[in-house]
Order: sequence, then C-alpha cells, then structure tokens
Amino acid sequence: MEAAWPLIGRAEELDRLRESTTPAAHGVVLSGPAGVGKTRLAAEVLAYWQGQGRWCRWFVATRSAQSVPLGVFADVVETDVHDSVGRIRSVVNALTGDGSGDRVLLVIDDANLLDEQSALVLHQIVRHSHADVLLTMRSGEPAPDAVTGLWKDQLIARLDLQPLSQEETADLLTRTLGGHLESSAAAGLWRFTRGNVLHLRHLVEGERANGRLSERDGVWVWEGRPEISAPLTELIDAGIARQPAHALAVVDLMSVADPLEVAVLTALCDPDAVEAAHRAGLIVIDTDAAPAVARLAHPLLGEVRRARCLPTRLQALRGEVARELARQDNARGPVMLVRRAVLMCGSDLAPDSDLLIDAARAALRLSDPITAERLAHNAVTAGGGYRANRAHVGGLVDTQRFREAHEVTTMLAASAKSPRGRVAMAVLAAVIKDTMVAPTEGNCVAALENDAAAVGLRGIYDAALAYREAFQINPACAVEAAQAALDSAELFSEDFEVVALIALTAGNAMLGRYSAMAAPAERGYVMGRNSTRSATAHLLHSVHHLVGLYTGGYLAQAADLVAQLTREQLEFPLAYSYWAFIEGLVAIAHGDLAVAVQRCREARAVNVVAESTWIQTWALLCQITAVAMSGDDETAATLSQEYRAPGSVAAALSPPSVLLVTRSWVGAAAGVTSRAVSLAVEAAEIARGQHFFAHEVLCRQTAVQFGDRNQARRLTELVAIVEGPRVAAAALHATGLETGDCDGLCEAAGRYEQFGDRIAAADTFAQAANLLRDRGLRGAALTAAASAERLSAATGAATPALRSLRCPCPLTARQREVIALVAAGLTNRQIAEQLVTSIRTVEGHLFRASQRTGISSREGLATLVDHST
Repeated sequence: MEAAWPLIGRAEELDRLRESTTPAAHGVVLSGPAGVGKTRLAAEVLAYWQGQGRWCRWFVATRSAQSVPLGVFADVVETDVHDSVGRIRSVVNALTGDGSGDRVLLVIDDANLLDEQSALVLHQIVRHSHADVLLTMRSGEPAPDAVTGLWKDQLIARLDLQPLSQEETADLLTRTLGGHLESSAAAGLWRFTRGNVLHLRHLVEGERANGRLSERDGVWVWEGRPEISAPLTELIDAGIARQPAHALAVVDLMSVADPLEVAVLTALCDPDAVEAAHRAGLIVIDTDAAPAVARLAHPLLGEVRRARCLPTRLQALRGEVARELARQDNARGPVMLVRRAVLMCGSDLAPDSDLLIDAARAALRLSDPITAERLAHNAVTAGGGYRANRAHVGGLVDTQRFREAHEVTTMLAASAKSPRGRVAMAVLAAVIKDTMVAPTEGNCVAALENDAAAVGLRGIYDAALAYREAFQINPACAVEAAQAALDSAELFSEDFEVVALIALTAGNAMLGRYSAMAAPAERGYVMGRNSTRSATAHLLHSVHHLVGLYTGGYLAQAADLVAQLTREQLEFPLAYSYWAFIEGLVAIAHGDLAVAVQRCREARAVNVVAESTWIQTWALLCQITAVAMSGDDETAATLSQEYRAPGSVAAALSPPSVLLVTRSWVGAAAGVTSRAVSLAVEAAEIARGQHFFAHEVLCRQTAVQFGDRNQARRLTELVAIVEGPRVAAAALHATGLETGDCDGLCEAAGRYEQFGDRIAAADTFAQAANLLRDRGLRGAALTAAASAERLSAATGAATPALRSLRCPCPLTARQREVIALVAAGLTNRQIAEQLVTSIRTVEGHLFRASQRTGISSREGLATLVDHST
C-alpha cells in the first residue's frame, strides 16, 4: 500500500483552486465535512505554487489557539506592540511583505477556528488586496463573521468539496492497494465511509492489518462488516463529542435499526431529540420515501456507538424497536417482518417461533438466504417443529449447505405422519443427495418412482427427475419430465415447480430451442420475485437462460438480462460471485476480453462458503478462454493447472465439452492449431452425443475459427435443429472456408458482428483477407484486413487467424505450428509426439520454412513467429 494515498477524482477542483489563487482572483474558501480531503488539496496547491517559485505561507488554526488573540499568527506577532490596532497592522505587514514585491499566497487550514483578531487580519488582507488566500473550512460549524463575510460579500470565491463517488473510491483503492478491488468490496467500503477519504484510509488500513481485507489471486476482497480500529473510533468520537446527550441517544437507537421510519423513531425517542440529531447532522430524513425514513448520516456512527454500548443495553434497544415495529400498521410487510425477527433474535425478548418461521420465508422471498437460514435455525431452537425445520431446509439449500439440508430432509421424511408427507420429503432429500454426488454414483430420485406414484405424487417425482436429467446433460429427457410435472395436477409444491422450470429452461437451452425456453424462463422470474424460492434457485434458473442466449447468439438479449439481474443487488457472497461471473460471461461473448478477465477473477475471489463451486469453476474456464483469446498462452496454461473437476451433479454446469473447448483455445494461443482443432471437434462430438446441440454449434464454430475446413456439412444440418443467429452465421462461415468463397466469409463475418460476436467476426474477416491476398485481390484483401484489425483492436484478441494475417512470411499453418513449438522450447522429438507425427516430418517442415524465409537457425525461426504474433 502506498504511504501517501494518490489524489483521485480531484482534477477539476485542483484546477479551480489554482485559478482562484492568482492575483486576478484574490483567493478561495474550500469548504467541506471533516475528512473529505480539504487539507490534502490545499497542500497540493501550496506545493504547486512553491514549485513556481512563489512565496507561500501555511498556517493551521486550532481549537486550543482560538482563545488566544492572533494565536494562529503567534510566530509573526510583534510582542513589543501593545495596542491591538498596531498589533493587527504589524501582522498584516509581516504576512504580506517579503521585500521582493511578489504577491504572497496565504494558506490557512481550518479557518473556521480563527480567533476574532486573526479573522480581522485575514479580512483586512483580502479587502485591501495585500495577498491571495486559500482557506479551508469545516462545513456545518460556526466561523467568525470576518471569515464568512469574505465569501458572502463575494470578496473571494467559495468551493464546496464533495466526498468521492463510489467509482472514484474504487479507483482510489485500486491504486492504493496496488491491485484490483472486488466490486462488492468496493461498494461496501464506499457505503461505510460515503467517500470520506480520511475515514476510508483509517478503515482500509485497519481492515488490512487484521486480515479482513486481503488479496486473493490478484483481487482484493473484503469480508464485509468492519471491525472499527481505535484510531478511526477516536476520530469519529472526536467529531461528535460536543453533541448533546439526547441527540446521541437517538444515534444509539438507530445503531441497532438503521434505517427507521420517522414515525417509529419519534414513538421511541423524544421528538425534540430527533430534531436535535437531525440539526446536528447525525441523522438525515428522507421525506421522498413513503412513509418518511430516518437514516444515520454516516454508517460508521452506528458502528462506533454500538461498540460503545454494553451488550445488555443493545439487547434492550433491539427489544424496544421490535415491540414498536409490531405495533405499526405495516408490520406485516416482508421487509418489516424480517427486521422484527432479526431484532428479536438479538434482543431481551422471548423468541416467537411462528414469527421466526414467517420471517425466514420472507427473507427467502427477499433473496437473503443467509438471514433466512439463521432465522429458521432460531425457530428450530425455539421449538418450531416441522414448519421450522422445513423453512430451515430452504435456507440451507439456498446457501448451498447441501449435507446439512439432506440431514434435515431425511429426518423429516422419517418422522412424517402421512405416506404423502414421507414421500414428498424423501423426493426432496433425493434431489439434494443427487446434487451432492457425482452422476455416476447413483440416482436417488429414480429409486422413488413407484413410491411417488403410489401416493399420487407423480408430479413432484417428474420435477425432481427433470432436474437431475438436466444436470446430467440429458436435455430431451429433462424437457419431457419437466413438462409432465408442470402439466400435472399432482405438482402441489412451489419448491418442485421451481425445480421443473429450471429443468425446462435448461433442457430447451441445451437443445437450441430458444423460443421454447422463453416462457419457462419468464415464469421462473415471476416466481423468483414472488415466492420463497428466489435466491440460489433464481441464480441457477437465470444462468441456464443466459447460457442459452449466449450459445444461440442472442447477445443483446443476454446483455439486457444481465443488466436486469444485477439491478436486483442481492446482498450475499454467492450473489456477488454470480453477478461477477455473468458479467464476465457476457463480456467474453462480445469480445470484451479485459472486462471478462477482470470480472471472472472477481467471481473466483469472492469467499463463498458453500459446498458447490460451480460459479467459480465456470468463472475459471471463462477466464482461461479470455486470456487465451488475447494470445497470452503462458498465463492461460498456468490458469489451466488450477482447474479441478467438480465432484457433484453441478458439474453439468461445466460439462466436458465446455472444458475441451477451453483447452482448445489454450492450444490455439500456444500456436498448436491442429491440437486446438482436434479438441474443439472432440468437444462438438461429445455435445452431439448428449443432444447438447447448442454447445455443439459453438464448438464447431470454434474449430472453423481455427481454420478447420470440415465442419460445413454438420453445421448446415444444425441450422435445421438449432435456432438463433449463431448457427446460421457459423454454417455460412464453414461453407465459405471450405469452398474458398471470400464473399461468403465476409458475409458471415458481418453476421457475427451484427449479433455481437466480435472475435468470430475478426477471425472470419482475417481468413477472408488471407484468401483474397493469395488470389492477388489486394484492394479487397486490405478492406477485409482493416475490418479484422479494427475488431482486434476493440477486443484485444490475438487469435491464430489474426496472427496469420499479420505474418510477414509465407509460412503454412503447419509450419507456423511447428515453429511455435520450437519457440516454446520443445525438441523435434517432443514436437513429433505432440503433433502425433514423425520426427522426419517435423524436420521437413522446419527445412521448408527455412527455405521460404531464408532463416537457417531454429532461434531465428522462433523469433520470426514471435514477432508475427
């Protein structure tokens, strides 16, 4: 971390301060709250003018010197002058004259603390234009009339300094920490400090020292709610030390329940105390809300005051608020219900299991599974019985604690009082169990088919079966079972309806039936907004929908969906990781490689305490692909070593074909294009065998981008099977490459670019340019090459097709591949083994490359290929 934090987001203010401290402008007052950065800016201006050779004087007003006449100017006061007028005149002369005739710049920090005589000196200097001044003042605090009159009478300008924005705060922290800061961490640190640089610095240094703010894989992550350091506590205490006790009592109450409706706050506190707290700037009132809401002016106030209170006092305060919330007319709303239950859990009130159960369900509806699990667990402890345990299962599943969820559902199935209840719980337990184990380890759901049919629960069995088939990449079976479940009158459970919708969306997406995917996807989102199954189930549902849009080539709709999902801002780590991943996925789809790498790194860095790691697995594969697309083969190879195959049915979210196509991009980055083509085709054949037609299209498109001329027939067949613009563009691309149709290649490139796949478009333009150049059509080749280079520059891509476009020598693709392996340090024998050919063949390729280029050494050929990339 840098010792001196960089100055971020203040360029405009700094320019204005410099302009305002010239002889033509006379000076400026810089006003703002404590810690916002006034002193730092003043110091920057002082250093600038000193660097210009100007005479500058710096003074700091303090509260202790305020009681001493001319205290801030004690160093220049003439002690032998006894009358006040003479002393003031002597100070003015001492401050404004250095004998050179140059106009001095006076900088006074915290000018609101000047005594009356010092303020008069300052006023005289400005009024008679003896010097230029730069004053800093703390907003909201009284100042001598002589000081406030300077800007009120327009003798000098006034600039109000605002805290840093969230974006500026993130930029500052990234620069200061020396690495990228994960987005939810940046948002959280800004939320606690509101862009106050002084508070931010103390908070960051304290959190970093205690290990709560740490670096993981090049990304800085934060554990969340801060532990306030002693220096920061003292700083905040000093800022509120002179506030009246009754106003601070309001802060204490709000420290356990922020925000709070004004009606609730005034019912619990003296309205005069609330007014005093508002007047002192301790709380703010949002009158635009209906009803009006009070909030702490600064979140750290609540943290510090809460730390100062005894635990028994905090329990009593939470109990008071919880009781008052229960008396309010709108206490039955989900947000208020959750707040009441959370306050009750930490209060001196006796637990109410019914309230806790209802609140746990409300928390799930609000997509807060962590709070839901905690409330449901308390309900179980309070004796809530079956209903409490059932709510607890929902919280455990949504926090992906599957083993605990399986234990609870197994217990509920064993203790069920009716056959239907037993089977319903057994099916739910089987779904959870199948989520925990690899597909080859058994099918717990299938074993319950007869039991479910016997008690009239075929609908929930079909829903569970559909879910499992979708995760085993059996899309046709998943669609059939899901549709049967949704059409069944026996599907009585909201849980299983969500499961069926996930399977139906996923199955249609894998089959490439995107129009059939739309209806269950939308129905799932409606349920997600209105049911208690809206947290991780909502994430699973949306990721299948999103991947379907990606593979089909509906990239604009995918971007719109991500924008819609990220606006929800679910507040738990799994959601933070998910948002980062889906933004990275859409970025790689559009060819925004730098954004894709950054967001995927964030998705992997977030500390998700869960038994399933599908998000991190997918994020790693996307990150590897983006890095490889940019041509960084060494980083791609290093990242590839971090891959670990998931050990559960959730592995379907990163199926074998996805892994193989990622590995094909790694091979392409290393220059081994034949291996890259082989892997992409192998991935396509696996996807074909699974009827994962949507991904088959993407795999075969990738092979064509690497120069494979053998995919036109199958891609043309897929046009009749799979919907969407991607398959049509890929079929045209493959046909154009196979037949040497340059116009067809350019048309395919245009189609790719039209739906948003800019890297595929760049590759196709590059392939067309090479063909046109070989045929001597220089003008058309230059046009196609310019389009390829334009897209390459926009995306940062360095693919095999783009590298061959830039190659200054007439090497064949195979010769380039062999030389790339030479550049990687491989011997001829190792190259032959990797390319599955003979050593003599490798030697022949090197000999002919030497003849074509005139370069006889292996080192020279390797350098040539390196330069061409």
